[in-house]
Amino acid sequence: MKKTESSQPREGAMFIRNYIRPETPLRESERARLRIAKLFLNTASTSGFNAHDFSGVVEEELGINYPKGISGHFSHERFWTKADIADILSAITIWFHTTHKPGEFLKEVRRIFREEHLGYRIDDKGGVHFLVDEEFERTVAAAVAGLGAPRFAAALHALHEAMAHLGTTRQSGKGLIRGVFEAVESAFLAVIGDPKVNRLNGEVLDKHLKPLLLARYSGHGDAEDLADRFMDHFKAWVKSAHPFRHGTPLEQIHEAPLDLAIMSATQGIGYLRFLASLSAPA
Repeated sequence: MKKTESSQPREGAMFIRNYIRPETPLRESERARLRIAKLFLNTASTSGFNAHDFSGVVEEELGINYPKGISGHFSHERFWTKADIADILSAITIWFHTTHKPGEFLKEVRRIFREEHLGYRIDDKGGVHFLVDEEFERTVAAAVAGLGAPRFAAALHALHEAMAHLGTTRQSGKGLIRGVFEAVESAFLAVIGDPKVNRLNGEVLDKHLKPLLLARYSGHGDAEDLADRFMDHFKAWVKSAHPFRHGTPLEQIHEAPLDLAIMSATQGIGYLRFLASLSAPA
């Protein structure tokens, strides 16, 4: 459904106002939190920035209790390292509007986001946004949650590596496609559990995945047709991503347009989630 103008993310608005729903999962980084905390403390001590006023605005705008230390004073390091990530992203906007040096602030926080490969960007008015969009982040987060089993550790690592190619430092459409392909391939190999198979292609999909589909949907009268249609789509995705797989030197592949790479990644992550829900044949 197309968003109305009023539902579009607004520049300069706090992240929590633009995006947050109760079920919205968010990516974060402990290293980025600590770096932001240190930047905040350095700013407060060197630029005349009133950190106490900032804390009050955070409480007023976000409806949370700003943490305090044993002495009863506001604990800024605890806030930046322990608060909910949605509150952190929204507090960055508050910080922007209360600092005396917004240009320097944007430069430094953007650098942290970039170097830590976070899936967000900051607009020129201090508003934080998803690098792609909310639905894409939901899809990624759901895939990460589904790959929690130890057998999917390699697939999860590959997915994280793929998402790093959306950052401004390493942004690469071919890297994104390649990483998601590796994640899907790894998950597929973990599911079928056949040591003689080490590649994902149409032939091994027919041999190993189709029996799983037929067993899973055996109660459906059109199970065979359903499985064939699924296989056709999956094999088409594999074929489209194959030029970017790990067997081809990355530098020898033409860069993929980012919008097409995101579309391919979205499809691949869907297959990844599906594979993570399957059990290997007995």
